[in-house]
Amino acid sequence: MSDKRDSRNIGIVEEPKGSGRYYVRVYHAGRRYKRRAASKAHAREVREEIRVAIRKGEWPPKPKAKAVLFDDLLEAYRREKAREGKAVMDGNIGFTRLLDRFGGRRADSLATREVKEWRDELLKGHTPATVNRHLTILRAILRMGIRDRRLDPSALPDFEPLDENNERVRYLTGDEERRLTDTLPQSLRPLITVAIHTGMRRGELLNLTWDDVDLVGSSVFVRRSKSGEGRRIPMSPTVRRMLSALNQARRERMHSSVIRQSEAERSVFTAPRGGFLLNLNRVWYRAIKRAGLEGLPDPDGPQVIADDSPIRSFESGAFTSRGGDTGCARPKAVGDAIG
Repeated sequence: MSDKRDSRNIGIVEEPKGSGRYYVRVYHAGRRYKRRAASKAHAREVREEIRVAIRKGEWPPKPKAKAVLFDDLLEAYRREKAREGKAVMDGNIGFTRLLDRFGGRRADSLATREVKEWRDELLKGHTPATVNRHLTILRAILRMGIRDRRLDPSALPDFEPLDENNERVRYLTGDEERRLTDTLPQSLRPLITVAIHTGMRRGELLNLTWDDVDLVGSSVFVRRSKSGEGRRIPMSPTVRRMLSALNQARRERMHSSVIRQSEAERSVFTAPRGGFLLNLNRVWYRAIKRAGLEGLPDPDGPQVIADDSPIRSFESGAFTSRGGDTGCARPKAVGDAIG
């Protein structure tokens, strides 16, 4: 009888004696494992579960993956895209918004309800297209965590993108254009003016070189647009005067002082002392507020075009001038220019 009772308790110990704390000890593959049980009877159940797992080859259990923070996934995503040479989102504002909302959280704790609430909050100050871009990046970050086995697939929340209306165009009157440019820093007025009158995107403007500007023929050539093809854009008299003045100022600097690398590469739009233009988002929102034009689209939104621009109407995905077809692909104008 005692042998039978002892066999039922093999591997079960009470430590310390008389404490009522029971443990199960298991030796497997040269290693000892110890598991806590709530009672002696529970210890027997735990021991049998371990024996079954050993027979199935499921012992020892795999260690639980360490909880990963959303911040870590976001940074890993940015590094990966940087290695691939892909610009996921212009500037850091989108990533900053993600960190402000979900930073410091476990990546597997994001609920569908929270994502929807964040989407609706963004919609109060941004267009549906901008909100959808943020949702797309959030989903891509979490899917990368699942791909790298740092996140369980069940942790991925549902995403409901918004319906977009990408064909709206906002035409500025002459008075609105003057109010807007008057509130801008002097160094940014040329860029914004050219954006309004040509519909060029931000990347196209910042990558524009003097080799692409034909002051004689009054046109600007975009070597690589969003579609992957080049296009030629006609200049309005305003744009021609603005670019002529910039070119003359650059020539004077070249003769009077050492020029910076950006000017040596013949970039059209640079910071006052050379180099790239930064913090354009902040300048844009401040300018439209001071000009009383808060209703203008945000930097990633629809088109904002001067009323007297050669590019005036939007038909079937392409702009046409008053005189006929310009052959220009779809531009996004000042909103995208400074995003």
